Amino acid sequence: MNSSCHSKKVSCFRRKSIFCRREKNERSGTATVEMAVCLPVIVLLVFGGVEAAHFIQLKQNLTICAYEAAKKATRDDASMQDAIDRFNEIALAKGITGASISFSPTFNTTTASGTEITVQVTAPAESNYEMPVDFFQNRNLSAEVTMVRQQY
Repeated sequence: MNSSCHSKKVSCFRRKSIFCRREKNERSGTATVEMAVCLPVIVLLVFGGVEAAHFIQLKQNLTICAYEAAKKATRDDASMQDAIDRFNEIALAKGITGASISFSPTFNTTTASGTEITVQVTAPAESNYEMPVDFFQNRNLSAEVTMVRQQY
């Protein structure tokens, strides 16, 4: 009697474990489908975030270059070439290539104190991008800074 009771418990246990295995196998396919649907979305969000962060950094670097050039241009003893040289120095340090700079109005060492000088900087996005993805190809980023020329 004791042995028959023992055999019933074993068979109940075996049936339960077989049922559990069947349920587990059916669920593993669901997880694969969920991953196949969600993984591309997650990857897209991650790479989109990296792209956005890089372009925000590039825009900030252009603003810094324009600020440094405007700061140099507002000195009473500075010429346009001095401001261009300062811009090129900062752009080289920041790794910006293919950038252009313009001043409005043009100035020289005799430009009066109190004159507002606007510096506009433009750089192509594609030559300043490290990743092989070309979402922002044929686009230019620009920054503009205005300062008042002063005597020092």
